[in-house]
Amino acid sequence: MYKFFCNTLKDDYFILDEETIKHLKVIRIKNEPFLINYNKEFYQCKLFGLDKAKIISKLNINNEIGRELVVAIPAIKQANFEIAIQKAVELGATKIIPFISQYCDKSNFHFLENRQRLLKIIKHAAQQSFRNIIPELLELCDYKNVINYNIDLKLLSYENEKKVFIEKEDKDILIIVGPEGGFSPEEIKIAELNNVKIVALTKTILRTETALIYMLSKIV
Repeated sequence: MYKFFCNTLKDDYFILDEETIKHLKVIRIKNEPFLINYNKEFYQCKLFGLDKAKIISKLNINNEIGRELVVAIPAIKQANFEIAIQKAVELGATKIIPFISQYCDKSNFHFLENRQRLLKIIKHAAQQSFRNIIPELLELCDYKNVINYNIDLKLLSYENEKKVFIEKEDKDILIIVGPEGGFSPEEIKIAELNNVKIVALTKTILRTETALIYMLSKIV
């Protein structure tokens, strides 16, 4: 069943935005029911007129993990970054922090200015994966801001770590993955001084987006 987010409720009807109306036309929905997500809750609806969805019933559905799961992703190539945020949403991330670290390629930063495109990717991934929420996209920041993020547990993947591995914990968690060049020894030292847990992943070196998927799959 198709799923859409909606922000406007009037009586027993949701007022659909232009993007949703266009999508409904493309998939040729007329009398078939579909789902609307409004204020983190799902409703089964039917199309009414051109721009409204009439509520049939409210559904008791909660697909969230029940805790904060924040992911910090470095400024990498646009295509790879977009894959990373899409998969982060699918695997339960609640917030996404783009950041700049020492080995980031400065030529990659420009696409982060197109915030609307990134928000659209996040929204579509949330719809597709049946999320109750649309994860929040925070502003671009530097590495030290990420390290100082206030949360129960901070995990950073590092290729030179060989002994400490990810364990599933029922805490609010921040996951930090590095760019193509990884993290510098100075950055690792800063992380350790700020109570960040340095963890090993696999024996091979992973791309940023692959490392993120791996870490999330171990935690969710």
